[in-house]
Amino acid sequence: MIIGDPYKFAILSGVINEWNIDNTFCNGVLLFCVNGDIYPKEVVTATLRCEIEYLKQKLRSLTIDKRLYALPPQQVFAEIYGITFPEDTDSDNEDCFDITPASLSDHNCFVFAVCNGVNVRVLASELAYEMENGRHKLQDIAVSETFVSVSEVKGIISGLENFPFII
Repeated sequence: MIIGDPYKFAILSGVINEWNIDNTFCNGVLLFCVNGDIYPKEVVTATLRCEIEYLKQKLRSLTIDKRLYALPPQQVFAEIYGITFPEDTDSDNEDCFDITPASLSDHNCFVFAVCNGVNVRVLASELAYEMENGRHKLQDIAVSETFVSVSEVKGIISGLENFPFII
């Protein structure tokens, strides 16, 4: 099932019946398309019941931040990553821009969204994890980005509402 426009922003998902013994978790695939780029780059198992619900909640409550919305792609991505995963472990993290389902973040792919009130900027990247720093490398990263209207995001939410959890 493709929800949205793969050349802008879309969610590709499908239940894989062979990966399920019952209807509890609804295992399948979940991929994001951002500006025609697919995340993650390989097929991974997603627990669709949990991850689709998470996505709906995150897309319904996008945060408006006009300053972040206007920054260059690598800068806004790095700033949002720092807000989501602060270096100071005593600081509270804020995941208001993070729309990354677990199946993507488990494979070092992150998707962030920031709204200016009218449009939504979606940014995605696959990051290298640096064990010695305990963080992902943010220098010289490739960031896919797209801009969609709030009404397009509502259409994606509607598509997620109608996702068939049938195995």
